[in-house]
Amino acid sequence: MRRTITYLLLCCGAWLGSNRANAQSVEIADLHRSLPYAKDSLEYVDMLNQLGMYHHLGNADSCFWFAVKAREIATRLQYKKGMAGALKNLGIFYSQKLNIQQAIAYEQEALELYRQAGDSANVCHILNNLSIDYEESGDTAREHDYLRQAMYAGSRLDNDSMFSLVLSNYILEYGSDSTRQDSVQWAYQKLQAITARYPYSREWLYAKMFEAIELVKDGRGRQGEQLIHDIADTAIQKGFLHLAIAAYFRIIDDFIPLGYNADSMVYTARIFRLAERAGYYDIMMSVLPSLYRHYAGRQDSRHTAYYGNAMLQLARHQLGLRKSSQEINYMRYFLKEQEMRSLQLQNQVQRQAIEQSNLQQANRRLLIWGLSGLLLLLLVVAAVYYRFYRASWQYERRLAAMNITIAEKNRQLKANDDFKNKLISVVAHDFRNPLNNIIRMAALLQSRSLSREEMMRIIEQVETASGKTLAVFDSILRWIKSQLSGFVYAPAPCPVNAMMTDARQSVQQAAAEKQVSIAIEVPDDIQVAAEREMLQFAHRSLLHHAVTLAAQQGRVVITAQEAAGAVKVLVTVPQVIAGTAMSGHLFGYRGTAYYQQHKPDDAELALIICRDFMDKMGGHISARREGEGMVFEYELPSFH
Repeated sequence: MRRTITYLLLCCGAWLGSNRANAQSVEIADLHRSLPYAKDSLEYVDMLNQLGMYHHLGNADSCFWFAVKAREIATRLQYKKGMAGALKNLGIFYSQKLNIQQAIAYEQEALELYRQAGDSANVCHILNNLSIDYEESGDTAREHDYLRQAMYAGSRLDNDSMFSLVLSNYILEYGSDSTRQDSVQWAYQKLQAITARYPYSREWLYAKMFEAIELVKDGRGRQGEQLIHDIADTAIQKGFLHLAIAAYFRIIDDFIPLGYNADSMVYTARIFRLAERAGYYDIMMSVLPSLYRHYAGRQDSRHTAYYGNAMLQLARHQLGLRKSSQEINYMRYFLKEQEMRSLQLQNQVQRQAIEQSNLQQANRRLLIWGLSGLLLLLLVVAAVYYRFYRASWQYERRLAAMNITIAEKNRQLKANDDFKNKLISVVAHDFRNPLNNIIRMAALLQSRSLSREEMMRIIEQVETASGKTLAVFDSILRWIKSQLSGFVYAPAPCPVNAMMTDARQSVQQAAAEKQVSIAIEVPDDIQVAAEREMLQFAHRSLLHHAVTLAAQQGRVVITAQEAAGAVKVLVTVPQVIAGTAMSGHLFGYRGTAYYQQHKPDDAELALIICRDFMDKMGGHISARREGEGMVFEYELPSFH
C-alpha cells in the first residue's frame, strides 16, 4: 500500500499545505463557486489546476478533465506556470492509471518548466513524484537519484513544509534499510523539528505516525496503536480525511509486519468508510475486494451484502462517469497529443527548411559579391605585401650580415679581454715572489749597516732573483707571443720531475719562511703531452697554493701515477692550516655575475686559469679534502 499512502500525503501536499484548517471538500466547493469570478485568464488557469489536484484522489477523470482544460488555455496564453501545473496533474493522473512512462514524460516536461520559472517548491514536488514513479517502474537507480535531488532541493526551501513531505518519502523508502538507519534517524529528527513549528497541521500529524511506528519497534505496540487512533480522530475533526486513512494504513502496512497483533479487517473497514465519505473512489476500489472476500469467507451475510452492494454502486458510479459529458479517453488524448506534436514538428521543420533555402540563396548572392570584393582586395594586398616583402628581405640580408660581423667582433673582443685578464694574472702571479725578494733585499741594504761579505751575499741573492725573474719574464713573453698569433695547441713531451723541480724554485723562499719541505717523488721517465709554458704555469700555481695552505713546518709531497695512457700528478698537503676554509670548487667556474660582485684574488684567478689550460690540453684538474690535508690533482695524456 506504500504507493497509495505516498500519493495521499505527498502528491496533494503542495496544494493543501497552505490552508491548514479547512477541509478538502469545502475548498473544492469554494473553488467551483469562484471560477466564474476569476479576475483574468491566468487566475482561471491556476484555479483549474488547483481543482484538478483536489479531485485526483476522489475522481481521477475530473482531475484529468481540469488538467486538459488548464493546459489548453495556458498553452494559448503561453503561461508557463499554468502549463507546468497542468502537466503535473496529468503526470499524477497517468501514474494513478499505472501508465508510468506517460506519467514520467509529463512530469519531466513540468520539471523543466518549473526550473525555467524558478519555482523551487514545485521543482522539489516534481522531483519527489518522479522518485515515486521510477520506484513503480522498477528503475531503482533513478528512483534514488530523484529522491536525492528532492532532498537537496527541499533543504534549500524557505517553505519547509514541502521539505517535510520529502523527508517523509525518504523515511518510507529507507526505513527498512539497515545500512541507512543513521540517515533515516536524521530525517526523522529533522521531520520532527520542522513539524513541531506547526502543531496539529497535516505535516505534524504525519510525523506522529512515524512516532507510533517507533513505539511498536520499542515493544510499546498498545501505545502506538492508541497514538494512531488519536491521530485519526484529530485528522477527521479537522477534515483531513486522507490523513486519517493514511494513519490506519500504517497499522496494516507497518504494525502488523513488525509483529503487532491487530485485526487488519477492522482498519480496512475504517479506511473504506473514510474513503467513501471523502469520495476517494480509487481507495474504495482497492480495499473493497479484500473486505468482501473476508466476510464472505466468514459467511457474514449482512456485511457481505453491504460490501457487495458497495461494489455494485461503485461500479455504476464509475460507469456513469465514463458516460458523462466530461468523459475523455485519456489514452486517445495522449496519442492525439503525440500525433499533433509530430505534425507541429513536421510543419516547423518544413518552415525552417523553406526559410533556410531562402536564406541560403541570399547568402549565396552576398557571398559572390563578398568574394569578388575580397579577391580584388587580396590582389591589392598581395601587390603591396610583395613590395614590402622584397624590401624587408633585402633589409634582413643586410642586417644578418651586420649581425655576423658584430658577433665576430664581439667574439674577438671577448677573447682579447679574457687573454688580457689571464695575462695580468700570470704576470702578477709569476713575478710577485721574485720582485718581493728584490724589494725585501733592497730594504735590508737601506735599513742595516752590513759588512762587505754580507752586502756581497745579498747582492748575489738579488742578482740570482733578478735572473730568475728575467727568465720567467722571457718564458712568459714567448708564451704571450704564441697567443697573439692565435692559439694552436701543439703538445710536446714535458718531464714532470724536471718541471716540478724547476717550479719549486719559485716558492722556495716562501717554503723556507714556513719551514715547509717539498718532496718530489716522481719517476724521471714520466712525461706528459702538454704545452710547456701552460703546464709550468699550472705547476707554479699548484705549488704556491700548496705552500700557502700547508701548516708551519709541514710537508708538500708530489707524486705521479701512469696508467691506461694517462698520467695523474698529485700534489698532497698532509696537514693544512687549522681553521682554513676550503672551497668545494677551487677550480669551478662561478660565472660572470659572481666576479662582478666578488673580485677574485690572484691565487684564485691563477687556479681558474689552470683549469682553462688543462681543458685546452685535453686534461682536467681538481682539488679535494683528504683527512686533515688537501690533495691537488691533474691528469694529462702520457707522451710515448
